[in-house]
Amino acid sequence: MITPPPPLGDTWTTWGERLNDFLKRNMNRLQFLRGGETASDDGILVWDPSESAAAVSRDGEYVALRYGHSDHMVAYTTATHSAASANTAYAITWENNPIAEHIAVDDTVTSRIVFDHAGTFKIDFSAELLSSNSSSKSIYIWPRINGVDVPFSTIVTSIDSNGYRLVTSRSGIFEVEADDYLEAMFAVTDTAMIISGSAATAFSPASPSATILVSEVAI
Repeated sequence: MITPPPPLGDTWTTWGERLNDFLKRNMNRLQFLRGGETASDDGILVWDPSESAAAVSRDGEYVALRYGHSDHMVAYTTATHSAASANTAYAITWENNPIAEHIAVDDTVTSRIVFDHAGTFKIDFSAELLSSNSSSKSIYIWPRINGVDVPFSTIVTSIDSNGYRLVTSRSGIFEVEADDYLEAMFAVTDTAMIISGSAATAFSPASPSATILVSEVAI
């Protein structure tokens, strides 16, 4: 908290001038949220250092207002993801994270996408599938947050042609807390179904095997 000058000096005029200078410098500054404050009244603006953003009291809590620098991330993988066993869950890993603002791939566990801040986020996911036999087979892809499957979130895609490629995708809205992590899981009914990008050609660049885009939603 910024403290105004105490009433010291030779005259009240001197102190008044110092107080006036203080107010001109600080009247537009927000009070810092230090911890322990209560949001008992709606509409109080403060600065939340933990979120690096202004926050407003609403419904008994301070909600960050990160306008102008919303958290976002793009990650992709060029690795082929295959299942060692059918009907078994595996995590997609992300080797490339070219764009990131307060969301990033974990350095140690590269299947985990970690959020610095709490908030509501839009997730756009896509994967390129490849079938290596002519049997009917399906792939299941779904998100996990902190190791827990998100209910009613699975994509199911089936292929029954050898050498056939297909792109599957889905978008969703998720609420997370600070330091939560997101993973994209997959399982197949036949190990001949893999997640695999396409090689570059003379007329087009290579494609990633899977891509994920994360962007904060203003509420």
